[in-house]
Amino acid sequence: MESGKQSKSLLWRVPKAPLFHPLSRRFHLILLLSTGFCCTTFMRMQIALTMTCMINSTAVSLEEEALRLIGHDLNISTSFLEPDLILDELGLANVSIVTGAGGGCTPEKADGKHVIVDYGGTLTWTHNQQNLIFGGTFTGALFVCLPGMLLVQRGSARLVLLAAMMTYVASSLVTPYLALNVGYIAVFIARVVMGFGEGLVIPSINSIIALWFPMEERSTALALFTTGNQLAGAAGNPFAAAMCASSWGWTSIFYVCGTVGSLWSLIWLLTSSNQPNDCKYMTKKERKYLRVKMPAQNKSSRKQSVPYMKVLTSPAFLAQLQCHFVINAFMTLLQLYLPSYLKDVLKLGVMTNGIYIAIPNIFNFVFKVIWGLFMDKMKEKKVLTPTAAVKLSQVVANLGSAVCLVIVAFFVDCSNKEVGLALFCTTFLLMGTFTSGFYTSLLSLAPRYTATLSSISQFVAMLGRLSTPITVGLVKQTGSIEEWRQLFCVAAAVSVLSGLVFAMFGSGEIQDWGRDDNSKPAGTEEIVELVKKHRTESICD
Repeated sequence: MESGKQSKSLLWRVPKAPLFHPLSRRFHLILLLSTGFCCTTFMRMQIALTMTCMINSTAVSLEEEALRLIGHDLNISTSFLEPDLILDELGLANVSIVTGAGGGCTPEKADGKHVIVDYGGTLTWTHNQQNLIFGGTFTGALFVCLPGMLLVQRGSARLVLLAAMMTYVASSLVTPYLALNVGYIAVFIARVVMGFGEGLVIPSINSIIALWFPMEERSTALALFTTGNQLAGAAGNPFAAAMCASSWGWTSIFYVCGTVGSLWSLIWLLTSSNQPNDCKYMTKKERKYLRVKMPAQNKSSRKQSVPYMKVLTSPAFLAQLQCHFVINAFMTLLQLYLPSYLKDVLKLGVMTNGIYIAIPNIFNFVFKVIWGLFMDKMKEKKVLTPTAAVKLSQVVANLGSAVCLVIVAFFVDCSNKEVGLALFCTTFLLMGTFTSGFYTSLLSLAPRYTATLSSISQFVAMLGRLSTPITVGLVKQTGSIEEWRQLFCVAAAVSVLSGLVFAMFGSGEIQDWGRDDNSKPAGTEEIVELVKKHRTESICD
């Protein structure tokens, strides 16, 4: 007991090296991780908007309508250039085509005609083929999620992250050629390869953060690096829309992604390190601070036997696990298919489409940070217990976003697109609270087993992401407002159920099976030596 008090008192004597400082290596590292996460997220997500520019919506819609009416395949690879002739031949005179960047509001049916919005693409991939491509990254990630954790633990997390980024880069650079000259199967394979990298990104980043950031800075570090997700949506989508509308076309998006990813990889290779002891350039103050703060955590990270039966039968862990599945499926629907909804239902032009996707991500980013600080303050003042905080946060995310999505489903079309934008902004805003919900729960249940729990949860999350293209493929055939209404209602219902389950069984406390019975203050002798050394150096300085 006395040893513990001595260790704690000595910790206070070591001057803290602030995280937010121009010379802080931790600050440099988290900025680099955030920009890298932004790159990987954008390379994975941009296909959602880019696909609307790649596809000849006129040709695809006419072929699928023809299949529905006459029941046989129709070769339109050359005839789609004369859509009016096709319409007459098929008896589809009730179809109206809007090409190019789009214009003002055109209702779902104008003058009795069904409207097709076309961004001028040339590829004639069906909706099911597009869904296959969307699910490629998630399929690839499934293969490496669980073994990826072992690779990170036994190898260099820094080099694993570099290898993951290079798979993204290679996949992005070859996609335009494969799409234009080979076919959708080749693009799907490229996306699967990209998924191999995706399955390694989160484990490697988590490992680096665990070795670089003391426990009291870890939540801040996680919040900062995950802002790369919102940055990719807020800045990346308008950029992709601008490239689509420019003379460079959609292929330029993939080449820019590959170039930026390569540049980031070079900077990462030259400046990063797995842990502070490997870093060559760091202030003496920060190095001393990290030597004092990190040893006990490094010692506690030794190999331990995981009680898998208790983990997999824990109501609290299973509650966050189902949230991980549902939230990832829900967000995949919004991230991958929102551009198609805005094009099919709201009839937006490509530039407006990109802006409509970007704005909700800004709301998500801002409110996520505000809500997280608010929850921490409530816990600090004992207004909320950790369990009450995670339950409240998750219920707000699940129920609030579900209500917004139902309103969108039944009351929004292109005649009130501004209302749709407001509702999507509210949806993304409320979804920002789940970081303080199930994600915080995941990190709280058993800190000593966080790596194992994270690996299991990430695998389940990938299943959730993969379930979305499958579900969309079963429901969405033509992109009509009725199909979107069904998708949004299903997503809302599942979200409500998930929130209620977490409200009953979720927890923000360390579970009995997750406690370290052998925990004791560590590193006292090392701390004493460092404090003495600090005093001596201070006198000499």
